[in-house]
This record gives sequence, C-alpha cells and structure tokens, in this order.
Amino acid sequence: MFNPATFQMFRSLINFLGFVFFFFLLGCTNQKTAEHSKKENLCQHSQYLRIFKNQKGYKVEILDPDEQRKQHFFQIQKPYTRIAVLSATHVGMLAALGQQEKICAVSNAKYLFDPSVKRLLRLKRIADLNTELGFSAEKLLQKKAQVVVYSGFGNESQQLKRLPSNMLSIANFEWREKTPLARAEWLLLFGALCGQFDKAQQLFEEIEANYIAIQKEVQQNNRSNQLPVLLSGNLYGDQWIAPAGQSFEARIYKDAGLAYLFSKEQGTGSIFKSLAEILRKGPAVGIWLNPGLPNRKAILKQYPKAQFFPFFKKPIYCYTSNTNKYWEQAAVHPDWLLSDLSQIALVQTKKLHFYALLK
Repeated sequence: MFNPATFQMFRSLINFLGFVFFFFLLGCTNQKTAEHSKKENLCQHSQYLRIFKNQKGYKVEILDPDEQRKQHFFQIQKPYTRIAVLSATHVGMLAALGQQEKICAVSNAKYLFDPSVKRLLRLKRIADLNTELGFSAEKLLQKKAQVVVYSGFGNESQQLKRLPSNMLSIANFEWREKTPLARAEWLLLFGALCGQFDKAQQLFEEIEANYIAIQKEVQQNNRSNQLPVLLSGNLYGDQWIAPAGQSFEARIYKDAGLAYLFSKEQGTGSIFKSLAEILRKGPAVGIWLNPGLPNRKAILKQYPKAQFFPFFKKPIYCYTSNTNKYWEQAAVHPDWLLSDLSQIALVQTKKLHFYALLK
C-alpha cells in the first residue's frame, strides 16, 4: 500500500544524496583543476617567470618584481634564430644550450668569456651594441634581431621603446630572484626562445639534482652548526657594498654552510654599510669573499685602509681571476657555485670552478 510519508522521506533522502554526490564531484573537479593549473606552469622555482605549453608553442608570462600587477605576456610559436642579449648571464644561458650561433648582438663584448661567442664577434657575425655614445639601437636593427633580452634595469627599457613593434623585447629579472635555482630556471625561457625547451628542461633538472645533493652533503657535514662567518663585498668610497639578506647570494651562502654576516638584512639587491660598522663586526669574520681585486697587493693599493681590517689576514677568495666565466656561467650553474662555496667553507678547496684564493 502506498504511504505518502514514506515516499516523501525516500524522496528527501534521494535529494540529499544527490547534493552530496554533486559537491563530491565539484570538489574532485576543483582539485583536478587546481592540480592541472599547478602543472601547467613549467617553472617551479621562479617568482617572476611562468611558461605554459599550448597548441601554438609556449606562452610566457613575466612579472615585474617592483610592480607585480604589471605583466608581460607573449607567445613563442616557432624558434627565433636572431637573438640579441644585453647581459653576460644571457650569453651564458644560450651557451649552456649550445646556441651561440643564434646570438646576433651583445653588450660590452670585451668582457665576454665564451670562446665561440668571441670567435663569432671576430667574424662580425655578432655585433657589439656598445659604442662611445652608449647603446646603439641602429646596430641592433642592422643585425635584424628578432628578439632582444635585457636585464630590466637602467635606461635600457627606454632605449628599447624606439625599436620596431615586431621586435620582441624581453625583460629578464633572473637577478631579482631570491634563490639560486629560481635564477637558473630562467634557462627555460632561452630554451623556449631558441627551440631547445626539452634540452633546457633536462639540463635544469640535472643542475637542480646536483645542487640538492651538494646541499644535503653540506647539512650532513655541519651537524654541529659551527659555521664559518662570511663577509662578502668591498669598499666604494667609505661605504661597504654587500648582498642583501634576501638575495640569491645570501641564500647560496647559507646552503654552502656559511654564516653570512648580513643574512638578516632585508632586500634582494645590495646593501650599503659604513666602514665603522664593518670594523666593529670584523673580528668575527673568518672569510672575506669577493673583494673585486686579484690579490692582496691590489686591495691595499686601491684601499689602503684594508690593512686595518681585522679580516684582511684571513682567507680571501674572489672570482676575479675568472671574472668573465663567473658572470656568464654562475647564474646557470648554481651547482658549480655551491660546490665552490662549500669547499671554501670547509677550507678544503680541491677543485674550484670560479673562485681563487688570493695571495
């Protein structure tokens, strides 16, 4: 016999289960969508670079570190064959991919390290954009550059506004990243630009694995937490210039097992300290890094006050003997840099890629 009350109860139960099932599906869909969105961005470390693969190729988003609402979007549909690069780190990233032949113009050629790029400069296949009057947009046009990559500071962006609209201008903010691996991940941008994305991704994964392995080894060797105190930077007038505490340099010092003197200073760029403060904190310093000069004699010649530094007689290391190599390759190979710094921290320098002990 039909019972209206029972039917109504059964109907309410069906509706309730329907709602539960709907929200379950909705939750799963949202979770899958979130997971899918997370996987879409091929950059896992960078704060300012995002790369998405699509049917047309690669969609790139670059965020301005100082104005993150300001974004630069562009689509890479096919490889570019004529790329102008205005920083040594950009040269290093293309060289790491074996794509020197695609460089058509550089800035400050006299400071470059890569032998292939220097050969192409001699053959006039690569132009040096620096002249006595500064940056030459005319040379850039003569070389028929399809893309120009610059560092996003100084007056470069203003000069590049005069270029034709069909020339892609890209601000590279790798130098503003807070971690060495985030900085190295900009290699993926150059891989996308020159049609070598898979190669760039594979190389980055190798760099990442090497970096993490060295970092773990450092942690195992420093269980006592008795870390050597490091001072980095040099004098400019009566001010000491050093990396800020949130910079990628400060992060790699920490990863290498070094107690950086200014690790708590805010900022990702440079900080300026008085000489009085440096002298006050100097007795704690065990290692001086990056004085910017090749030997102690040169330091005293340029900065006679250095003889009074408490740390002047301690070990001093600098990349000066391989300056050009450092500026080109250290950004793309933080694993090599971490290896150098971890050896310096242990005072066991067997094989250094960039650094040398000053005499």
